[in-house]
Amino acid sequence: MRLGLIGLASFALTACAPDSAKLEAEIQQLVRSYITSTDIAASVNMLDSAPSVTSITGQGRIVRGRDAIKEEASKQIATLPQLKVTAGEIQVTRIGTTHALAIAPFGIGPSSASQTPTTQGAATLLLAKRDSAWKIVHEHFSYAAAPKP
Repeated sequence: MRLGLIGLASFALTACAPDSAKLEAEIQQLVRSYITSTDIAASVNMLDSAPSVTSITGQGRIVRGRDAIKEEASKQIATLPQLKVTAGEIQVTRIGTTHALAIAPFGIGPSSASQTPTTQGAATLLLAKRDSAWKIVHEHFSYAAAPKP
């Protein structure tokens, strides 16, 4: 029990450290860039290089590995320039010092319109600190189907 309390205290101190706000902002920026990017090469560079990196698409497909995730994203590239993705408030939960969970609501709509998004969704990303950068090790996207006219 004593070791458990010490571990819990260490975790709490880590979450409250002065650098915590800076790290949270860094993670939020990476997640916002990842979700709103239409540049597949830049997005793939935000993924972990380990073969265990996974993605669950908005259609429920499970995709494993950077190359497979890139291929899956490339299938949808034709519609990306015509769409605008906006990210809402990104919540970050630190998991120790080397991992974080990010939850981000997002909207998708026509890029030419300044109206509210036509589709709403949410992304859950698990990130790991690799050397000096945060990398996405798992992503899960969910969104409602666009309403039919």
